[in-house]
Amino acid sequence: NKRLTMIKHLLKIIWHQRRSNGWIFAELLVVLATVWTMLDAYWVDFRTYHAPMGVDITNVWRFKLSSLNEHAPNYVPASEYTSSEPEDLLKLMDQIRRYPMVEEVCVTYYSCPYSNGNSWWGLIPLDGDTAVASQQSFQVRRVTPEYFDVFRIKDTGGKSITAALEEAHNPIVITQTMEDIFYHGESGKGRRVIMDHSTDEVLNIAAVCPAIRATEYQRAEPCYYHVLKGATFNTFVEYFNASSAELCVRMKKEYTKEEMNGILSDMGDLLTVNNLNVYGVQSLKEKRGTMLSYQEDEARQKLSIMLFLLANVFFGVIGTFWLRTQSRRGEMGLRVALGATRVSIRRFMYLEGLCLLMLTIIPVLIYALNMMYLDKLDSYRIPLGMGRFLITFSATYLLMAGMICLGIWYPVSRASKMAPAESLHYE
Repeated sequence: NKRLTMIKHLLKIIWHQRRSNGWIFAELLVVLATVWTMLDAYWVDFRTYHAPMGVDITNVWRFKLSSLNEHAPNYVPASEYTSSEPEDLLKLMDQIRRYPMVEEVCVTYYSCPYSNGNSWWGLIPLDGDTAVASQQSFQVRRVTPEYFDVFRIKDTGGKSITAALEEAHNPIVITQTMEDIFYHGESGKGRRVIMDHSTDEVLNIAAVCPAIRATEYQRAEPCYYHVLKGATFNTFVEYFNASSAELCVRMKKEYTKEEMNGILSDMGDLLTVNNLNVYGVQSLKEKRGTMLSYQEDEARQKLSIMLFLLANVFFGVIGTFWLRTQSRRGEMGLRVALGATRVSIRRFMYLEGLCLLMLTIIPVLIYALNMMYLDKLDSYRIPLGMGRFLITFSATYLLMAGMICLGIWYPVSRASKMAPAESLHYE
């Protein structure tokens, strides 16, 4: 009852001082709408960046491949060749794998993480939702079975994918996002698909892995892995050439670029099979940094602008409530002279400022709902939902409440310590 009485009293005071409070109310509306929009954008960026990538590139290096030209000292003429390009590539992988410091080796074609691979192909489930599948293409990553060990990718049950691929015929691995599109919550493992209507070749879904993201700034898109083994591997290597393959190697521990160059020198002949050879190495962390440099610069600029605007809001709101409280020293002094305690004075002023803030909830809420209805927010990377709204809206009001209380704190502390005679002098 006492609290309700105090709030009613505060609302009456705010109403009677509506001429001065009107400008503060208008300022709070603009500031709250701006801060909420900025916090929502930052929340989307933050959640997207820190979401699981689906792959682990720690200690993974790309060994750069080339084919010796006819002027090279160790060039092998075509007349002396006794093996095919797929055989040379498999032999090179095996030689590198036997080196003591190497954990695992795989080959991909335009599918290595952070390689800008952009191959898209249709995929039609034979016993799934063909209506949705036939209307779009999906990104396909072409990889050898060892890829899932190199990049530490398990299936959705936490089991090894490589083991599931050993006995599978024409296997593919789909992501969970694609499984949801095709089978609407049912398991996709063991189902059959065809690449598109132009071929009758049936592929078998050997496993389903968690969602995979291309970069930290993108959401997970439905995609699948076309596993290169047996005749499929031979076909792709012969078509794209062995030297075009992305040879990815996971080392057993972390090495610097200089240490890796030393390891390459120590490997010596292990890095050459006929005319196929390794001429250099690049860390996937370095590759990631190069690929994301533009997006990270853009993100830093966006964060800098947001912090600059928040700093302006911070000083503006604190200054407004500081001056407002300072101008009412006489009123606070009179309350002290009439017996009000210092604690009650502070509580009264804090509640008055917060009541003024709470009165803005309905207009700001209308603004927020209109922004969502007109699709002016980023709903592609993170869908609009009650959880996202409550987090960003609550954070906005808590931030503003802190600024208001900080603006009131110092002047009200000084005023509440005034002697009664000095208080009456101000009044």
